[in-house]
Amino acid sequence: MISSIEMYSYKEKFKNILVTLICLLSMQVAGQNTFQDPLYYFNDFPEGAKYQDTTLSASDRVKDVIKHLTYDEGLIMTGGWNKFFVPAVARLGLRPVFMANASQGVNLREAFTNEKTSTSFPGALALAATWNKDLAYEMGESIGKECRICGVDFLLGPGLNMQRFSVSGRNYEYYGEDPFLTSRMAVNFIKGLQSQDVLATAKHFIGNDQEFCRHITSSNIDERTLREIYLPPWEAAIREGKVKAIMTGNNLINGTPNAMDKVLLNDVIREEYGFTGVTMTDWQNTNYFPALQHLFPTSGMSLLMPDNQKFLKYLQEYLHEHPEDKDKIRKQLEKKVFHNLLPLFEMGIYDRPVKDKSLVPNMAFHKENARQIAEEAICLLKNEEHLLPLSTGKKVIMIGDIEMHCGKGSGFVQGYDHTSFAQGLKKVYKDNFEFLPETSEFQIKQADLVIYSLNKESGEGLDVPFEVGYEHKIEWAAALNPNVVVLINSCNNLPMPWMEDVKAVLWCYTLGQERGNALAGIISGKVNPSGKLPFTIEKDFSDSQDPEFNYLGGKPYWYGNNYFYKDYWLGLEQEGANEHFRSTVMPHQIIPVDYKERIFIGYRWYDQQNIEVHFPFGHGLSYTQFEYSEITLSKKSMNNSDSLKVNLKVKNIGKREGAEVVQLYLRDIESNVERPVKELKHFIKVTLKPGEMKDVSFTIKPNDLCFWDTITHDWKTEPGIFEVLLGSSSRDIRLIQSFIFK
Repeated sequence: MISSIEMYSYKEKFKNILVTLICLLSMQVAGQNTFQDPLYYFNDFPEGAKYQDTTLSASDRVKDVIKHLTYDEGLIMTGGWNKFFVPAVARLGLRPVFMANASQGVNLREAFTNEKTSTSFPGALALAATWNKDLAYEMGESIGKECRICGVDFLLGPGLNMQRFSVSGRNYEYYGEDPFLTSRMAVNFIKGLQSQDVLATAKHFIGNDQEFCRHITSSNIDERTLREIYLPPWEAAIREGKVKAIMTGNNLINGTPNAMDKVLLNDVIREEYGFTGVTMTDWQNTNYFPALQHLFPTSGMSLLMPDNQKFLKYLQEYLHEHPEDKDKIRKQLEKKVFHNLLPLFEMGIYDRPVKDKSLVPNMAFHKENARQIAEEAICLLKNEEHLLPLSTGKKVIMIGDIEMHCGKGSGFVQGYDHTSFAQGLKKVYKDNFEFLPETSEFQIKQADLVIYSLNKESGEGLDVPFEVGYEHKIEWAAALNPNVVVLINSCNNLPMPWMEDVKAVLWCYTLGQERGNALAGIISGKVNPSGKLPFTIEKDFSDSQDPEFNYLGGKPYWYGNNYFYKDYWLGLEQEGANEHFRSTVMPHQIIPVDYKERIFIGYRWYDQQNIEVHFPFGHGLSYTQFEYSEITLSKKSMNNSDSLKVNLKVKNIGKREGAEVVQLYLRDIESNVERPVKELKHFIKVTLKPGEMKDVSFTIKPNDLCFWDTITHDWKTEPGIFEVLLGSSSRDIRLIQSFIFK
């Protein structure tokens, strides 16, 4: 427990302001505008400098920079500057490096470049619902180009946290509940983004899966669960995606702040996975643990954001008492500076102009890219009596909410040239369409189709209760008209007592600026829906694995930023603060969130507990039908040095062209440890014309079969029988075949 958090004195505040002013002044020296100019404009390199030589390796160039850094410059380079910058070293010609937030594109609110336009793409959860790895690459590539247009060097995304709860506020920024699906989509997004020489920043490492008191909760996760569920996306991002930056979460893991966790930050991701890039804190992360600054030098953390003032204060006091350690500290700092600079030189950040306006013509394609992602993301959950698609000659009204296009918080992207749901439908149905915020029973009865648009807003800073309170409105509309379609504009689950009363349901996530064109295409049948849920929709939140995760004093606490807590420990208590929070949280300071379900999250939990759900992971209907047949395995058995090929045929037996996501799950029939009923291991999206049949194949490798052994602290596969399950969702298994692992 931290004994206290000191208020900064006026003297210390003045010192911080002075440091900022010095940085600002330093950027104007050396006869150039280092805020904008590439390194080749610089004319005052130190004697013997080689880092300007682009024929040298990035590693050699960084080592040469470090040779010419002063001790104080090295200190500066371990912290951020002006909220969203890696500091400049004007004396060496190194300009400041700009970061911008992200989830659905480039967040321009904090941008220094005065750009007015960036595309609002669908959110990460919507992207995951496409199950289309090529689209993930294209989205990353498009956003990377917009970063280059706007002068953004670091994009602070993608998010790799698991959807442990359907109520988590930032679910729209993540890829759902399954580590394999998250890994595949994130790796391709990262590759696309970094193909434009923009640094991807995977966040929030690790277990930052809820906003509940996010700076002071300890996500207590056992070793096997970390290895099987929470670490795989990070390993894939590092080993396959070659991600250049990682941001830690605000939370603690097993009692240690993420930003200072040597075991995970250094021993696992650097030593084991081979990560060589930037590790940065989330903003204000270390400010909650001023008494633990001594952990920073050896933690594997390299960049303290938005600044390193608390660490500098600690270091000044430490070296005053231990001057003999200055050389040791310098070497530790140089290692951090190396990690911070290496990806910048690898990506050519210092060697190019800040902006690249030649990429502006690509913006038209980015809109098309955003529309296609939105089209493939929309999930048709129910379509009774084939109500959809609806011909353009029918009378359509929409009631309910004006849909949201994006989640709240740092991931928000304003976008431009928006087409709302109403505007998109109006284009297609013309005078036969009306949006009626206020409507009468007569208008509902007269329509051929009633669309009810339901919003459930969420975002950074707070989780959202499962209940929403719209139930009676939908039931009212369904009682007046048998043809009701519900649009769920949300990345969080909700009760659906009206499900039996409506004929069709579309899950629409946060779809960005092209949402209206995408929806109109789906409703009218111009586009055949192909989205599949990247999460499970439970019937009631009490069915989930930890429905009381945020209970304090016997009551749920939804707010995430714990400002009252912070004020209390700073000695700044204010009248009117939340008394319930003060009485239950403050005496304990760190709040444990125990992951008691272990590896059983999402569909793994509902399968293990045999709980009925509204809609399973991987579910999504089409306007056509697909037939699976003729499963064959290339071998009857395999071993640790072998692989096995799975083949099947998929046929479109309907009358429309459509795309099906074929999902391969594996089941270990008998094991010495408890394992999930099934686990997703492969998937592919296949487009088929009416009557067309295609061969689909997957390759199963030994690492698809293993679990984490807590005795040997390594991956292990036991001999025995495994089943291959092929299906259209986690609970719609069409074909099963078994093999033996020897």
